[in-house]
Amino acid sequence: MGEDLSELTQHQKLDRLFEAGYIKIVKGQAWPMYEHYITPSDGQVLSDLWTYQPYTNGTVFSTDEGIDEEVRWLSPKDQERLGYETQKPEGLLERIIRASTKEGQVVLDAYCGCGTTVAVAQKTNRDWIGIDITYHAIATILARLEDKFGKPIADSVVLDGIPKDMKSAEALAHKKDDRVRKEFEKWAILTYTNNRAVIRKKKGADGGIDGVYYFWNGGEMDSAKMVLQAKSGGVQRKDIAALRGDMEKHGAALACFITLGEPTAPMRKDARAAGFYENRERGIKCDRIRIVRVEDIIRKGERIELALHPEATNTARRESEGQQMSLDLKPPSTEAEPKKEVQSVRITSRKRSRTLATD
Repeated sequence: MGEDLSELTQHQKLDRLFEAGYIKIVKGQAWPMYEHYITPSDGQVLSDLWTYQPYTNGTVFSTDEGIDEEVRWLSPKDQERLGYETQKPEGLLERIIRASTKEGQVVLDAYCGCGTTVAVAQKTNRDWIGIDITYHAIATILARLEDKFGKPIADSVVLDGIPKDMKSAEALAHKKDDRVRKEFEKWAILTYTNNRAVIRKKKGADGGIDGVYYFWNGGEMDSAKMVLQAKSGGVQRKDIAALRGDMEKHGAALACFITLGEPTAPMRKDARAAGFYENRERGIKCDRIRIVRVEDIIRKGERIELALHPEATNTARRESEGQQMSLDLKPPSTEAEPKKEVQSVRITSRKRSRTLATD
C-alpha cells in the first residue's frame, strides 16, 4: 500500500485495508476476504507463436474474445477488407509495432500495399514511411486514413513523386514502361474522384472502362454508377461514342472522359448530345457524359462534385478486381535488358514523418 501500518491495531489495519479496497465483506462468509487484483506479473507470458485459437472465447480476462483473436486472419467479408489478397489484420501489425518501437519513432514499410502498417503506425503515434509500386495503393491509403482518422489527418500528408504540374503529368503518361505508364490513368481517375473510384483491370468484357465511381442517387441504399476512362493522348471523336456505348452496356448513369490532350470540338458536341442526367431528390443535374482535362485537375483543382455512396464503394472495393500488383518472375536472359524506368511516390506530413512512395 505504500503506507506504514505497523503502529495500528489488527482491527485498524483491517479497517484501513477495507477503505483502500484490499479486502471485501462477502455475505455469508465468517470473516473478510482479500480482494485480488491482476498485476503485470500475473497471467501467461505471450508466446512466440501468434495464432488464433478457436473455441477459447471468454477465457481471456475481461474480454469475450478468444486467445490471439486480434491476430486472426481476415475473413472474406471482414470490415477491414480493402481488396488486397495479402492484407494483414491490424491487430497483428499493432502487436509488432508496439513490441518493436516507441511512440515518435519511425516505422518503414517498403511494400505498403493497402496501408495496414501505415494506419496502425498512425494509430499508435509513430512516424511512418510507406512505399509501393502503384498509385492505386497510395490512393487506397489516403482514403483509409481519411475514413479512420478524419480528413485533417489525410490532408496533412504530403505527396512526393506524383504529378503536380503538367510537365510531370506528361512525363508519367509517356513512360516507355507500360506498367508505369498505366499509373497515369490510375492517378488521373483517383485524383479526380478524391481517391474514391474503384480501379478496373483491363479486360475484354470491360471495354475501355478504367474505373467506376458509385454516387448517392436517392434513398439510403440507392446508388448509381459513373464509369471513367483516362487517355494520355491521341483522343478522337470515336472515343466518346465508345464511352457512351460502355456506359449503356454497364448500366451506368454517367460517364467521364479524362484526357491529357485537348478535346476536339466534335468530341464536346457528341458528349453534349448524350443529354442531361437529373435527380431532383439529390439535387443533381449534369451532363450524362463529361469531359475533364488533366490540366483542369492540376491547375484548377477540378474534382467530382457528386456525393459518394459509402456502402456501395466499400462493397465495390472488397469485390474489386484491382488487386495488389504482382511481379513476373522470368528466367535469366543472356541478352542485356534495357534499363527500366521507375516512378516514385512519397508521402510525408508537414508535422510528422508520414511518407508513401511507389517504386
